[in-house]
Amino acid sequence: MGTTITKSKLNPGLAEKYITKKVPVVPPNFTIRDTLEYIKDHIREFDSLDYVYVVENSKLEGVFSMRMLYSLNPRSKIENICKVPEIVKVGPNNRAVFAAYLSLKNKISSVPVVNDDGTFLGIIAKESILSILHKKHLEDKFVQAGIHRRHTEFEDVINVPIFETIKFRLLWLFVGLIGGLLAAGIVNYFEQTLSQNIMLAAFIPLVVYIADAVGTQLEAFSIRDFALHQRLDFSKYFMKQSLIVMIIATFLGITSLALCLILFGTFVIAVIIGISIVCATLSSVFTGLFIPFSFRKFKKDPASGSGPIGTIIQDILSVTIYFFIATLLL
Repeated sequence: MGTTITKSKLNPGLAEKYITKKVPVVPPNFTIRDTLEYIKDHIREFDSLDYVYVVENSKLEGVFSMRMLYSLNPRSKIENICKVPEIVKVGPNNRAVFAAYLSLKNKISSVPVVNDDGTFLGIIAKESILSILHKKHLEDKFVQAGIHRRHTEFEDVINVPIFETIKFRLLWLFVGLIGGLLAAGIVNYFEQTLSQNIMLAAFIPLVVYIADAVGTQLEAFSIRDFALHQRLDFSKYFMKQSLIVMIIATFLGITSLALCLILFGTFVIAVIIGISIVCATLSSVFTGLFIPFSFRKFKKDPASGSGPIGTIIQDILSVTIYFFIATLLL
């Protein structure tokens, strides 16, 4: 009584993927005895034995539980016991999670699936209901972590071909490579400033790292918060995070100025480092907040592209700020 379904061609988010027709199906003119004999003869063919489905001319006419078979007169007609006020059912193009919701709401273990004209297509069995709920639970956990793989269906993530995954990641890393070359060009542009005091080169990694670290930290918080709070007031969130970054930038700037002055004894260099760290750290508000927000706004996965894009933009900003300040003060 089963139906061949090419599941690979079905949308994994729809009810049609989970349909099975290997269930007890009887006509309304059967008696209880006829039904019991039918089930006994075909019991090995069924995927589910929770309910018996009454079908006439391919249309679903009623449903009753297996327990009823053993509590009624064997001569009773099925048509007299199968009628219910309203059959809980879904269409093949309904979301699978909707079927699971109906199962929980109506306290039924299986949900029948019918076409628009009432044709009985099969059921979503309790095992599939549990699978749907489990996948939904995992998906919600991924969403809370800021992961939205919209370019592929959730349950197939692990099965995505390795070259497809590499291609997707390389796209953003290639952008980062181009940005790295641009950052090198900026350093070269300020060659005259660098030649005036070669010590400036030693502090490039420090300025870049501090700004990157603050930006990456902010980016992680923002991706998480965007996922947890779907109606987050961005302007209010931006103001609060900007204040936090401003306090952090001031502390790091003063600390680096003092340490550079103590360790190297050059006041101008210490001031350049201190101011550069403050300004570069403040610029991380852009890479840590606006880039993840932009990905979210355009319905892209912020976890996949924000890191590479944010890092290289932050590096370019940090290097430019550092040498601009150094050019002004030297």
